[in-house]
Parts: sequence; structure tokens; C-alpha cells
Amino acid sequence: MFGRTSQRDEQRAIAYGEWLRQRNPFAIASLVLGVFSLVELGALVVPGIASIALGIISLVQLRRRQNQVRPRGHGLAYAGIVLSVVSLVIAAFLYLPRLRG
Repeated sequence: MFGRTSQRDEQRAIAYGEWLRQRNPFAIASLVLGVFSLVELGALVVPGIASIALGIISLVQLRRRQNQVRPRGHGLAYAGIVLSVVSLVIAAFLYLPRLRG
């Protein structure tokens, strides 16, 4: 309490570190950029495109490592891709001029 780490806190930190090491780093980056892209509603297109690219790269890497010990990160990569696509669709709807007929 108040700056002192307990045994439970140390165990939780070790478990989180192990969870993080088991995931594909590109999948984590894809999710982080996807969340950022959605928060800013796609106003900056670069994070959305980067998130989609990193998600695809991580899925390709995970597919190649499928015969190894339980590759992880598929869900993170898919979530990053979906969040980025949603943010780019919202950006297109908000910022692109509409065709009037």
C-alpha cells in the first residue's frame, strides 16, 4: 500500500509480462493503433492504415508459426483490423463530400 509492492502485485506483474511475451508484437501494435484510430474517428488516416497493415503482417506470421507451440495474437490482430476499418468508414462518412444528385 502507498508505493510498497505486495506479493500479489508482483505475481500479477509476472503473469502480465508472461502474457505479453506470448503474443505477437505486430498484433499488439495493430490493436493499439486500431484503438487510437477509432478514438480520433479516422481523422488521421495513417494510424488506421498502419493498423491494418500490421494486423495482416501478424496474421501471416502467426499462420507460418502454426506448427510451433500455440501461436497467439490472432484475436488482437483481428480486433485491430476491425477497429481500423470501422474508423476509416466513419472518417469517409464524416469527412468526404457527399455526392448530390
